[in-house]
Amino acid sequence: MYRLALLTLPLLGACAPLNAMLADRDTNGPAPRRAGPLVVGQTWTVSGLVDGRSVTSTISIRDLVDVPGGSGSVNASDQITAFERSQAGFTVADFDRSRRVARFRWVGEGEGITYTCRVMEAAASPLRGELTYERLGKAVANGTCEAVLSQTP
Repeated sequence: MYRLALLTLPLLGACAPLNAMLADRDTNGPAPRRAGPLVVGQTWTVSGLVDGRSVTSTISIRDLVDVPGGSGSVNASDQITAFERSQAGFTVADFDRSRRVARFRWVGEGEGITYTCRVMEAAASPLRGELTYERLGKAVANGTCEAVLSQTP
């Protein structure tokens, strides 16, 4: 019997990390949903220079839902509607799992004006990418952008 107890002692020690993880989960709840650099509860400040002017938007990740190719902070139907209606102030972030690309998009002031910050290296901090300024669905100018995490969950 004593030998059996000695044999199981190393197994109990191996359970300690799992036990600590479960205790942390029970205390803090499950980890927030994530897709690449995007995590539910975050707020990103996205800024850039395009067509001779500086633009900025704040994008909150309130939820992550499935969209074609990955996950987005807003479902695809609502995105299409908001961009078609030029709903100024509408923001969305998405992450394409297969390409490992993050995008931050928003509708600007004025008829049909939108901005897209496309980040190809979604593991860097801050995220840097190409900013596209569009008017009525056509690219007008390109510049650079930066997405900085301004609030974490």
